[in-house]
This record gives sequence, structure tokens and C-alpha cells, in this order.
Amino acid sequence: MTVRSYLKDRISFVAATVFIMAVLRLLGFACKARMDFIWVMEGIIFVTALCVCLADYRKRRHFYRELLGILEGLDQKYLITEMTVQPDFEEGKIWMDVLYDTGKSMRDKLNETEDSLRDFKEYLELWIHEIKIPIAALNLMNYNGSQDLKKQKAQLARINSFVEQILFYARADAAEKDYLLTACDLDVTINKVLQQQKDLLIGNKIRIEKNDTAHSVVTDSKWLTFMLGQIVNNSIKYRDAAKQPCISFAVEEMADKTVLKIRDNGIGIPEQDIDRVFDKTFTGENGRKGNASTGMGLYICKQLCNKLGHAITIASVYGEYTEVEIAFGKETFLTKE
Repeated sequence: MTVRSYLKDRISFVAATVFIMAVLRLLGFACKARMDFIWVMEGIIFVTALCVCLADYRKRRHFYRELLGILEGLDQKYLITEMTVQPDFEEGKIWMDVLYDTGKSMRDKLNETEDSLRDFKEYLELWIHEIKIPIAALNLMNYNGSQDLKKQKAQLARINSFVEQILFYARADAAEKDYLLTACDLDVTINKVLQQQKDLLIGNKIRIEKNDTAHSVVTDSKWLTFMLGQIVNNSIKYRDAAKQPCISFAVEEMADKTVLKIRDNGIGIPEQDIDRVFDKTFTGENGRKGNASTGMGLYICKQLCNKLGHAITIASVYGEYTEVEIAFGKETFLTKE
């Protein structure tokens, strides 16, 4: 801060001082006061204003020089408020409060971004480990000259499911920019999912049951297809080898909502894990027992349901069944397309 820039910034104070001195002189002339008295009064006003300006200038120059010096020496500029002493003038305090709030917002955003990147890196490592399994299986089939098309299609279906999952995860934060709410036939969507998963379903001898699924709901068909695919994939992954695997679909109409229920008779979810199945990267006891899992499928489903205004819940009895429910609100202003 230079003297010139300081005076330019305080031009109103300088002008006011000059104005007061001029008024004082005019009043002195009008009252026929002695000139030496007028000069003394003008001198007092001038000296007082000069002292005030000098003191204020030194205080502000010291603060801003120190602030700029600290800022120049910092690699992480947003930490400036942590290194600067609180000034003793009001304008400086306001600036420090602004800088503190700005820095805090930046740190919070930075921490959020770092957490997100760390989570994505961890997920990506798990995802790579998981997708390598069907790729290795296909390589082995190719090496052995296997002509079993059903097994090859099943492994390709798993790869497609993993690729689709990571694409939807990458888009989940901006889902509101990529969905279109229309009337959607649940039976058609379920059939589409089953067609996509048919090789895995046939390969694992999964029986399918549907009960009154021909209902229309308002949703985005693409997102719903993905969510149902993740749920069905989990049912296949966590099937009970001691039983005839079965996945059933049912719809319940209520006054204010339509509920789609997807139930399997697989190994179920331990009671201590049920409240955490929608958490990011949570695999639980089942995941630790050897079923390779990223723990992201249900998390993404939960995020998409939140974006679409649906409610998703899960219930399970370990060793007996798992049932996922998706509740769609009733909308009357849309018609089926």
C-alpha cells in the first residue's frame, strides 16, 4: 500500500477535512475573527487529520504487507487465515472473516473431493479385481478351446454388468441431468432385465416367478433397468447352492404408491449387516466369505432412487431370503408412452 493509493482510497476524508477548513475560514471572516485565530484552528484541524491518517496508514500498511508476505510464502494459499494475526481495525476484521469463510469452504470442498477420489480409487481397485475373474475365465476357455457358448455368454454378461455399474457410478452425481420421468411398464422392464441376465440365470439354474407385475409407474426406464439388473445380479451371486434358486417379482398397489418387490431364497444377509447394505463399498460378512464384491451395487441403487424420488428398502432373514422393495409415488399428470 502506497501513500498515493491510500489517499486516493480516503479521498472523501481528505475532501471533508478541506471543506471543514474552508467553512471555518468563511465563518471566521463573517464573525470578523482575528486571522491568527483562524490559522491556529485550521492548523489544529490539519494536524489532527494528518496524525489520524498517518496512524491509520501505518496500521493498514503493516497488516497488508504482513498478509501479502505470508501469502507469498504459502504453497496452499487457502491457509492464509491460519497464519495471520487478527487485525485491530474493523475493515481488516471483516476481510479476515471473509477469507476465513472462503478458506473453510475451500478446505471442506477439497476434503470432500479427496474423500470422493479415495473412495473411487478403492472402488476401482475392487472393480478391477472383480472384472478380472470373468476375463480370466474367458481366457482359460479360449486356451482350452472350449466351445461352451453358454458359459462364455455368462462370463460376458458378468463383464457387461461390471462395466455398466462403473458407468452408472460415474454418472450418479449428475443423475438429475440424465434422466427422463415417463410412464414405465414394470412387466416390460422386468422382462428386459431377465433377457439381459438370461445367460447367468440359465447357467445357475435360477427359477423366475412373476406375480401381477403388469403395472405402470413413473420413473426413468434406463435407471430402473440398471437398478433391477444390480438386484438380480446380487440374487444370483448370493444364491444358496443347497436350494433350488428362485427370484420372484411381485407388485403391490397402494393408495399413494406402487411397490415392486424382488425376493430371492438365497443365503440372506446377516442381521448385523442389514442396516449397512446401502453404504458405499460395504460388502459385509457375505463379501468376506469369498463372493467377490465391490459393495457398490446397492449403494448406486440407493443414490439413483433418491434422485428419482423413489424409496428403496431391504429385508432379509439370514439363511432364508432377501427381499428388496422399490416404492414409486403415484403420479397422475403423466400418461403412458
